[in-house]
Amino acid sequence: MHILLSFDQPFILPNAWDPLSARLLAQAGFCAIATTSWGMAQARGQEDGEQCSFEEFLNQLKPIINAVNIPISIDIESGYSNDVNAICQHVLALAELGIVGINIEDSDKVTGRLRPQEQQVAILTAIKNTLNRHGFSQLFINARTDCFLQAAQITATITRALAYQAAGADGIFIPGLTDLAAIQQITTSLNVPLNIMADDSVSNSRMLFAQGVQRFSLGNTLFDATKSFILTAGCTFKCTKNCDHLF
Repeated sequence: MHILLSFDQPFILPNAWDPLSARLLAQAGFCAIATTSWGMAQARGQEDGEQCSFEEFLNQLKPIINAVNIPISIDIESGYSNDVNAICQHVLALAELGIVGINIEDSDKVTGRLRPQEQQVAILTAIKNTLNRHGFSQLFINARTDCFLQAAQITATITRALAYQAAGADGIFIPGLTDLAAIQQITTSLNVPLNIMADDSVSNSRMLFAQGVQRFSLGNTLFDATKSFILTAGCTFKCTKNCDHLF
């Protein structure tokens, strides 16, 4: 658990979507991994965005957790509910599996918009209290805000990030944030670690760490690269009737 809770040194975090990818990342030498909801959804033949029930998600997740002996953080999307009590029970179910952290986002899967800030603050507060009551106070809550995916407003992003920090979030995750000046502005505003997700314009972790970022994750990048390789290799085999490119 120390790996995900200590930010004395910034770290990079790859994202798995099935037991094999989790094992391979552990074999690659990573000391901790996370899951990608995008990759897990695509592996089910679905799109991202809580297209399955929480029970189906949990059944898909258990073999991934059991596949490795290193700390693992789970992408729980928006909590698979808009009911605060249900979300807390979902997080508690994950905690009981031995995970060390979660990502939870402020997008409403029903409306496609951001949840009202007050609602998300109430959710984060309730999650924190639930974890504390059940002996999981060390579980890392990485609070994701999707401001930059929807409007890219720095002021609104900082306002939400500070509110989530005050509600008990242990880290802030802002996908879509790529501008280095904005990243530095946000890191200097926070007292908790900032997580940036890989993008074609932010692929160098050293540049991000120099701006105060303490956690750099691959998100769906590795899954998409794997999917692209399979598609390209398959098309080449179909067209050429030759598989030399696979050896």
